[in-house]
Amino acid sequence: MLRSSLIAAGAVILGGAAVAQQVETDIHAIKGPVKDGGIYHVATGTWTRNVPAGVNLGPDTVYNNTANMNAFTSGAIASVTASFDFVMAGRIPSTSGGAGANRDNYNINGVEIGYCIGDDAPATGPLDVAITIYDTYDACTDPAGYNVAGGFIGTGLPGTDPAILAMGYFTCWTVQFDLTGAEFCLLGDGDGVFDNDLAFDSFGFGMEFDPGGLGGYVGAVTVGPLLCGDRNWTAQAAGEILPGTPGGGGGNTYYGPAETCVPALGGENSSGYDTDDLWWTGDRSSAGAAAGCYWFGGYANTGGCNADGTQVGTNPAANMYALLSADSTTNCVPGGGGGTGVPFCDPADNNSTGFPAVLSGAFGSGVGSDLHLEATQGPNAQFGYFLVGTGVSDPGLALSNGHLCLSVTGGNVFGRYNVPGGALNSVGSFDAGGVLQNLVGTSGVGSGYDVPVTVPITGSPAIVAGATWHFQLWYRDGAAGAGTSNFSNGLSVTF
Repeated sequence: MLRSSLIAAGAVILGGAAVAQQVETDIHAIKGPVKDGGIYHVATGTWTRNVPAGVNLGPDTVYNNTANMNAFTSGAIASVTASFDFVMAGRIPSTSGGAGANRDNYNINGVEIGYCIGDDAPATGPLDVAITIYDTYDACTDPAGYNVAGGFIGTGLPGTDPAILAMGYFTCWTVQFDLTGAEFCLLGDGDGVFDNDLAFDSFGFGMEFDPGGLGGYVGAVTVGPLLCGDRNWTAQAAGEILPGTPGGGGGNTYYGPAETCVPALGGENSSGYDTDDLWWTGDRSSAGAAAGCYWFGGYANTGGCNADGTQVGTNPAANMYALLSADSTTNCVPGGGGGTGVPFCDPADNNSTGFPAVLSGAFGSGVGSDLHLEATQGPNAQFGYFLVGTGVSDPGLALSNGHLCLSVTGGNVFGRYNVPGGALNSVGSFDAGGVLQNLVGTSGVGSGYDVPVTVPITGSPAIVAGATWHFQLWYRDGAAGAGTSNFSNGLSVTF
């Protein structure tokens, strides 16, 4: 981990940016066990319980910040009330960034987190968590405006264990997220090239508990991430996915310099590469603390090492428990050209141009739902319109020359933004450059579509904060044959 550069005025210089600091005091020692909460399969919204750790991760671990933080006995958590957002910065290197990296982009197929939930109230509903990965992120800055490489919401996470609550302890869990069918591409060093500046080479990892209060934990229930990544531990052996699984990975795990102290009783967890002991927290309501940058006062090993490998008299250099894994893909492409949302059925089927149509999205339109969709790489002078659905089907249903990837099974439905005479009409035509130009006045920028609040399916439901909707583009492709049509990739967007 990086050692913080302390400034007398209470600021730290990181990646060329001055960041105001607030010392974190809302921390709690972990007194009970950290339990395995199971695996959540993002693409299907289902759970698998009681399985071996790491079964759905890898084969390559590309970021690992899981070292036990002995500075607070057997670990600690930073806690706030639901809902709020933690964002930290770390680094996954490109081939030009050293550390033995063998690729410039990574197809992320698994995420693991650790968290504890409060000793102040029993469970009032299932806990949800939103994970957001930013492809470039300057540590301890407001994440608004940073490009989202991928993200998802996990629902029904385990909450308070009444037996542990009765003892006055927090209930602590680790949970894996299997992204099979919902993978996303993350570029090494932010853009695939090492800039030697962490403001550009770092990625961002965001975690928001109970987004929008949908899980039922509304109000004063205390919840927060496990704090990990102290320099008490030696680096985990390259290629190991989890402690105690030698040789379990593909040898592409990256670490910073060796830690100062070595634990006498083993310990193969790691400190995240180029991860400092500070994070940004938004919508923070616990103890009246404001949103901003939080830390532990700066790391300094001035006290030496204890016999068990822990450090003497130092501030912890900790951040959120987080592990990211990737498959063996060596040339993934950021879905939809990057931007808001998580792609599926990506890439789509090629059209008559020889390329697939690409769907991307971004918030900030200021119209309707605030989401703007764009479609590119389409055939010239062919028309199309956007679709929206309640579920995902990947690889989808073959129709004409493409695949409809919006589910029509299990109670899922989809609708068409082709309703004449208003905001529910997205009809456009591809120009010579392959960009879908809006023909019906429902785009503030001329191309694409400003998605309204109302969804064109039975009952006309509204898009609300915390909800996830899935989008795709249908379009004609006459050059591929009379009556032929095709589809873009899909995009899952959480509002």
